[in-house]
Amino acid sequence: MEWEALLLGLEPLTAAAIGVGVAVAAPVIAAVDSATGSKFSESTRAVAKQGMVAAFQTFEQMQVAIAEAQESVNDLMAEAKSDFKQAKEKASENGGVKTEPQEINID
Repeated sequence: MEWEALLLGLEPLTAAAIGVGVAVAAPVIAAVDSATGSKFSESTRAVAKQGMVAAFQTFEQMQVAIAEAQESVNDLMAEAKSDFKQAKEKASENGGVKTEPQEINID
């Protein structure tokens, strides 16, 4: 997967957080790498790559969960609109006269 395609699919705040994280981590890794040698850089790269894979998997799972929640809300809204329309039609069938008012007590 290309970085552009990946970052274009992310929310701007998430993309900015990744950018800031890379900007902060790069000089630290370079400084430690120069002090310890290239072995640290290679192991750090592997760990960073595993962390990024985990982050991408988590992000994808979050997108799925959000899509499912959005679908549920849309279904609920459609049901509510249908009920509202039926109630409105029923009221118009009664000659526009509403049923008797109900008494509501608020304690």
